[in-house]
Amino acid sequence: MRIEDEIKNMIERKDYDFWEFLKKAYENNIKLDIGHFILLNILIGVDDLYHKLSEKFGEEEARKILERNKIFAKNSDFISGEFLKDYIDRKSRVAVHNRIKDLKTLGFKIESKSGPFGGYKIVGYPEWFKK
Repeated sequence: MRIEDEIKNMIERKDYDFWEFLKKAYENNIKLDIGHFILLNILIGVDDLYHKLSEKFGEEEARKILERNKIFAKNSDFISGEFLKDYIDRKSRVAVHNRIKDLKTLGFKIESKSGPFGGYKIVGYPEWFKK
């Protein structure tokens, strides 16, 4: 399993109801861009990848693998803001934070951890979203 290939597949995921997503964004006055979808895909995909790696290698080794690939923040199971920033092609982590805030408004449960070793992880989904 190549981590780079797994990430590429995550980003290109399109198996959820786009129109329902747009409707919920419209109802909440959120202006979506492709960055919202990329971040959501990565949050979901990395969580799935972490569980897959954990089953194969154990949680500690899975975390280290994702940390070595600069996906997880140091000594954490949170996805690095720097990693996410690069995938939405922005220079500032504020761009990531703003999109995460929008996803939370739509009902996604995303934990945030601030600081240099901080990041994000998805812990729940809105009822309308079918993972």
